[in-house]
Amino acid sequence: MISSPFNTSASNFGNAARQAAGVPSDTPVEMRLGADGPGETGAYIEVSTTRGFAKRIPIDEARLSECRQEQDGPDGITLCQQLVDDLAARIRTAVKEAVHG
Repeated sequence: MISSPFNTSASNFGNAARQAAGVPSDTPVEMRLGADGPGETGAYIEVSTTRGFAKRIPIDEARLSECRQEQDGPDGITLCQQLVDDLAARIRTAVKEAVHG
């Protein structure tokens, strides 16, 4: 659950989403945070396996910006939580695809 104050860096959203996804530690996948550019430009969460599966889940820069603009109020907390929840759902889907093919 997001609370105020919440650090609105892409990496913080990625870490919160990975925790919210609730993937058991014995699941044979790796998850990492990355970015295509300097700082957090093109930030993503990557779900991969040693069998060659890899899926990048982009952290939407427009939604991050929206969260940053509304950060201090209840609307901001709701926006941030929705972004984390959406990323967590996409992580769970990627993990299922990775494990079950």
